[in-house]
Amino acid sequence: MAAFEGEKPNLIIVCGVPGSGKSTFARHVADRLGAAWFASEAFAEELGDDARTPSGDLSKEAIAHAYSAMGAAVEDALATKKLVIAVGSFRSEEHRRCFRNVARRSGAGVVTLRIVCPIETAARRVRLRRAFGERGPGEEAIHQIDAELNRASDIDIVLINESSLEDFQRVIDDFIRVELGSEYHASPADIPGG
Repeated sequence: MAAFEGEKPNLIIVCGVPGSGKSTFARHVADRLGAAWFASEAFAEELGDDARTPSGDLSKEAIAHAYSAMGAAVEDALATKKLVIAVGSFRSEEHRRCFRNVARRSGAGVVTLRIVCPIETAARRVRLRRAFGERGPGEEAIHQIDAELNRASDIDIVLINESSLEDFQRVIDDFIRVELGSEYHASPADIPGG
């Protein structure tokens, strides 16, 4: 497993199926530690209606655009931020490798983290988002992404998100305390149990 290094910038590559809690993780860490974070979907949405297939999954063109644009943003952020988070399904080993290479070129440490939750829970969350006008993949695409990630051999850390938001935030706080530690100057008062 790659290790975080306190004296230089670090990148967390956050992967998982849509609805697993990747953005929740990134927002929570950013709020606690002032990290910069980027989501592949935000870059894909730059393509408008062309970003999605009829099933709601991102098109191949949107995926290529999103990861390319996010890679450039991450590389720029690593020049000025101590901690950067890249969020996406990262279903492709090639995408994960490209982002590890971005970190290495930037002299940054890197860890690949997967957020796992029950597929039915993720699908329900995505259906709720779609009901409120957001766009997202159908359950079949979520199953495909999960299957691809289950075959991955380059995931360093897995966090489980299977219950309430409060419980998941405690899991994230434990991650901050154990994996990031004092290098990021989160005061013990900021992290429950710290």
